[in-house]
Amino acid sequence: MQAPLTKVKLINELNAREAELGVQEAVSWHAEYKDSAWVFVGGLPYELTEGDIICVFSQ
Repeated sequence: MQAPLTKVKLINELNAREAELGVQEAVSWHAEYKDSAWVFVGGLPYELTEGDIICVFSQ
């Protein structure tokens, strides 16, 4: 399994490569995930409960 920051770096490299090649949005990997509601948040303490996280992000 890769570290999250490694994945971010790889995604940024993929984005740059698609831009260099002039890949159309319709065939980009972005098109598959454009309606996704998922957000990655790292660095949170494992001790937090789901309720704690809801409180933090509801602010």
